[in-house]
Amino acid sequence: MKAIKFSTLLVLFLLFSLEITAQRGGGKHGGHRKHHNKVVVKRSHFRPAKVVVYHPHWRPAYTYHRRWVYFPGYNLYWDNWRNHYVFWNGSIWLSQAQAPPVIVNVNLEKEKSTELKETEDDDDDIYRSNDKHKNDYH
Repeated sequence: MKAIKFSTLLVLFLLFSLEITAQRGGGKHGGHRKHHNKVVVKRSHFRPAKVVVYHPHWRPAYTYHRRWVYFPGYNLYWDNWRNHYVFWNGSIWLSQAQAPPVIVNVNLEKEKSTELKETEDDDDDIYRSNDKHKNDYH
């Protein structure tokens, strides 16, 4: 007797579930399905978990809010998230913690710099936009 009641409840549940799916347009062939375009945003694994402000060692009294600082006079970038310089060495782009040779004796605090836009924060390969940055900030 318990088995019959359980089976009846199970069948009713399945029928009810199928009816709801059909009303929503679900299933393989039934209903109209709306296709939504999804925007996939790949977040950098270097992104800090919390919102922070940055005071780079080369300009400690100044506050930056974005990841990338671009120096148009030297065509190089400072990465506030990783404390790295990104620069063109003549044949490839390099990223390193040490200052590149071209700025070893330069006071970056006094050099023209631009904090790049928030939309570029998750771009780990910022140098791919270098032509645009050279046109926009030189």
